Amino acid sequence: MNTRNLFTAIIAGTLMLSGCSSLVQKGNELYEAGMYDQSAEFYEQALAEDPQDVEARQGLTLARNKIIDRGLIDVRMLRLAGNHTGAALKLEALLRNQISWHIEPVGPMADTQSEELRYANTWLKQEARQLSDSAYPDQFRYFEMRYAFLIANARLSNTLANYHDQLQANAVRQCDKLKAAQGRDRLFLQRFYRKYCQAWNLTIQLDDSVTDKALYSEIRINPILSVQVHDTSTQKQRLQTTLSQLNDAFRDSLWYHPQGTETFTLKVHAAFKHTRKTQLVNRQKHYTLKQEQPNPNEPDTVMDVEVAKTYQYPVTEFTEHFSLDMMYLGYVGGQHIEHKVDDSQVHYTQSHYADFPDLDLSPQKAHFLDVSSRLDKQLSELRTQFRADLDQAWLQSYCENKLAAASGENVLRCAKLSPHNDYVNNWFNKHFGLNYQAMSSLYSL
Repeated sequence: MNTRNLFTAIIAGTLMLSGCSSLVQKGNELYEAGMYDQSAEFYEQALAEDPQDVEARQGLTLARNKIIDRGLIDVRMLRLAGNHTGAALKLEALLRNQISWHIEPVGPMADTQSEELRYANTWLKQEARQLSDSAYPDQFRYFEMRYAFLIANARLSNTLANYHDQLQANAVRQCDKLKAAQGRDRLFLQRFYRKYCQAWNLTIQLDDSVTDKALYSEIRINPILSVQVHDTSTQKQRLQTTLSQLNDAFRDSLWYHPQGTETFTLKVHAAFKHTRKTQLVNRQKHYTLKQEQPNPNEPDTVMDVEVAKTYQYPVTEFTEHFSLDMMYLGYVGGQHIEHKVDDSQVHYTQSHYADFPDLDLSPQKAHFLDVSSRLDKQLSELRTQFRADLDQAWLQSYCENKLAAASGENVLRCAKLSPHNDYVNNWFNKHFGLNYQAMSSLYSL
């Protein structure tokens, strides 16, 4: 390594250590202020930059222990306030963190945790007994998932297994209801039926002839492109790439499905122009020079006389014309979607090789339009809006126009883009005793 490279490496290393040091210092300050969560974040950032930073590692361990200690106090306060669910959830999160952080409580912290675990275990047994009497087996399954670490710590798995026969019987009834709700055009219900019943290890019977007239199994893009470019740049190819990306965006949308029956037609019109005209012109600048000439008044002497001069130099002038008008339009789900992007500019620049410092002249390069960036910006907007239009059309079809809500088909479709919709969650709560988010965590909806 030469001297310059060595010096550069030393400076870079010093800056990195300085950065880590400042992160650790900030972590220490937050720790002293009792802001343990925030201090842990700075220690983590320091370790991300330098995994061998001993001070950051020690600080992080201390901060995490304080987080656990303070969290256990919060658990106790929630329990004493009668919020047993909140206390159990908080204790569950602390147990998960202890395992992730490799922390083993000791001393008073261990005593507090043991006491709160005893109260939590009693509450878990009561909750399990109550939920087992419910007609909604998914509530019990969600309970097992939500408090998995507490249940394992309390060694309640065998106790909870005693309820599984009753839960399975209720699950069979739920599965039968979903089976009865199947129909030729209820594609999302069929998918839900498959996931739900298989999760309960139940045999399913699917109708392979299910198709969906509201979905599309094919997209056809009809482009009308007018392109005028000054050279063989890649800009024309960008338009073709955008058409392919619109195709991919549709196939990634909820409107596309192999079991759809329709063909989606998208018209794309684009007029793109980028021309560059070149003109060679001669420029000139005037200046004066002092020259010695005979003095007419004194023949044997000379005098300085200012002489006018002209400096001529060639300049290449460029005139660029850039314009883009592009739009798409089509009908999806009976709804019209359309969007247009446009941009235009006339740009002048020049170049020359003249080098005359006394006249403030130096060689000049032409600065052309960054056409690629401008084009990419507009095309990116077009693609983004196309995805947004597809989503909005879906929401209008299945969340705003609530057709066939009783079947659950539209509920499941709406939930894909609007999981917090009251219409969605009311249906799930009515039929399964859980909201959509909880059911989705159980069955990957």
